[in-house]
Amino acid sequence: MKLVRVGDLLVGDRPVFVATALAETVDAMLAGIERARAAGADAVELRIDRLCTVDDVADLVRRVDAPHVVACRTPAFGGFFEGPEAERIDRLVAASDAGAACVDVELLAAPAARDRLIERARANGTSALVGFEDMGRTPARAEILDGVRRVAELGPDLVKLAVRAASHEDLLTVLGAALEMRSVLDVPFAAIALGPHGAPSRPLALALGASFTYCGAEGGGAPGQLTVKETREVLETVSAERWSCSSS
Repeated sequence: MKLVRVGDLLVGDRPVFVATALAETVDAMLAGIERARAAGADAVELRIDRLCTVDDVADLVRRVDAPHVVACRTPAFGGFFEGPEAERIDRLVAASDAGAACVDVELLAAPAARDRLIERARANGTSALVGFEDMGRTPARAEILDGVRRVAELGPDLVKLAVRAASHEDLLTVLGAALEMRSVLDVPFAAIALGPHGAPSRPLALALGASFTYCGAEGGGAPGQLTVKETREVLETVSAERWSCSSS
């Protein structure tokens, strides 16, 4: 698997914990970044959904000093940005132009806009994360892996699988897909089952070969989202190193 640099963080050689900052002003976003780092996050997802202008986005990126991924989500993808799609992509392009470490776009975004962002990121030396996401359901494993292969064809630096789990069967589907993604991809990836039923996926996918996952800096976030501390503790508890027998 390739190692990918996101700012001064190398992704792919150990589990990476990403916490989210989401706020309406640059100063509030910067405060959220500080909380994420204090909670032990290795990197921060900068959710720019609620920032007012493209200038705010560029200002935030220039002021952040932590490894980061910039994302802008519409309600269809679990976010709050309700402007035109062209404006959403323009925000992400502005982030890349301002020196963002990584930008995030969905496979199912408008293809021309999605591809424009990926090309601009490459030109700027910004890593591109492309996600296969379904906020309404967990597709069958074959459908998930087909989607992951379509993501891989775009040549991303990082990949994210995020689908909504309505049952523990859905959780098992995502974990099974995570195990197979190791043979489909040559870049670091995350595999997440959203919602309360999917909570175990965040640490367990890391145990199965995922390179990074998303956490809350504090409790009480999105349903099923563990904190950085909780995720790290579960991963350490189930690690093969802890439970393997060794001769002395």
